[in-house]
Amino acid sequence: MARSSTYALRDGVILNNRYRIVKQIARGGFGRAYLAEDTQRYRELCVLKEFAPQVETNNESRQAEDLFEREAGILYKLNHQQIPRFEALLRTRIDGRRSLFLVQEYIQGESYWQLLQRRGKLSEAEVTEMIWDILPVLDYIHNAELIHRDISPDNLILRDRDHKPVLIDFGCVKLAANAVSRSAGYSVTLIGKKGYCPDEQIRRGITMPSSDLYSLAATSVVLLTGKQPDRLYDSYQGKWDWNQIDVSPHFKRVLKKMLAERPCDRFKSVDQVRQTLSLEDKSVFTNFISRFRTLIVAPGDRHRFETNDYDSTSALSRAASSMTQISRRITRKFIDTNFNRVKPWQWGIFASAIVIIPGIFSFALINYRITQTVAHDFQNHPNSPGINQDELDLQRQVHQKVKSLKLNTSNFYKQVDSVFHEQYPELAGKQLTQRKDHQEYREVWYRIARSLLTKQVTNNR
Repeated sequence: MARSSTYALRDGVILNNRYRIVKQIARGGFGRAYLAEDTQRYRELCVLKEFAPQVETNNESRQAEDLFEREAGILYKLNHQQIPRFEALLRTRIDGRRSLFLVQEYIQGESYWQLLQRRGKLSEAEVTEMIWDILPVLDYIHNAELIHRDISPDNLILRDRDHKPVLIDFGCVKLAANAVSRSAGYSVTLIGKKGYCPDEQIRRGITMPSSDLYSLAATSVVLLTGKQPDRLYDSYQGKWDWNQIDVSPHFKRVLKKMLAERPCDRFKSVDQVRQTLSLEDKSVFTNFISRFRTLIVAPGDRHRFETNDYDSTSALSRAASSMTQISRRITRKFIDTNFNRVKPWQWGIFASAIVIIPGIFSFALINYRITQTVAHDFQNHPNSPGINQDELDLQRQVHQKVKSLKLNTSNFYKQVDSVFHEQYPELAGKQLTQRKDHQEYREVWYRIARSLLTKQVTNNR
């Protein structure tokens, strides 16, 4: 018999004269996971994941190990700050039996499932922030032609040191064991958790990038509602009960598309999700541009926030004002009119004069002012590269974090400005824009903002 040992290792046991077992932290269909100390690296904590497929012969065992090593080699090549580092493959013997372990970086923090149990359901802002933070991770692994296959609240850890979600437990172990089980005629273990995975993955084992996006959305609705998928999804009708999921209309549309039953109806890629989500956050860019244009101003000089950018809109403003006055005069005339003598076509004219025409001019004015504000610096500094996508993402992260913590946005930004002015008092009275030579100062502002947000999270615990 070549079946690997399924007995739990005792706390304190040392493997290969290096890894001291601290405690068992998980148990799955193909072995256990342990928290351990690396005695050769200053007792650094790590995770040992046992690979113990239920096979019967030595040949099957070697085949499973070969496949596992191949899958582990793929993980070894991954290098992303929100994926645990692959440290080593550990071959050893326990009670005379061959044992194989995957050694990975230990992520200090609690899983989103633990967070849900401790705090209750999460807010829309918190879940949106989680999605924004994990999308780059999925984009990275999908570009590497990998599918995670097992996204769930258990496999997302909110890391303590930076409050970023970390994606753990790729499905490679189950893939390797299932390949051997299938060839040997044994039952195949489900890869992924029922309720979190789409139908094509559960029934046929077919996965694609949209499969991970489906699981991410299922995870999101669980975090939003505090309910397991089987209480939100009607398997007979193949529909989610959206009456139980209380979120904004835009976010609901995004989640619905991610959770579509047919793969062809879902988002095909991370970029599509990102673009659709960003439609709701398009004002964030304008908001930050506005902040940076007037950020470095002496505390007593708030009147300097007014710039010449809006001078060019004065004619349009006067036109809109005139239209409003005309509308008011027509309204007064309308009130004095004998309604019995008003013909149907005249009602249309009155309605247009009172509502539609002023509305069109007001919309044009607002749109023009916003467009001109954002475009101003690009016109004055045509050689400036502006703000790139990474910086836009950083702005959005700060914005979402402020929302998720339910802070007063204005007061928080003033606090950041105050700390910024303490560091750069010589810049009082100057404007900070999206120009390249101001990038260093913007980065400082971001660091201050993130530091204050981290302190706020710590204080809330």
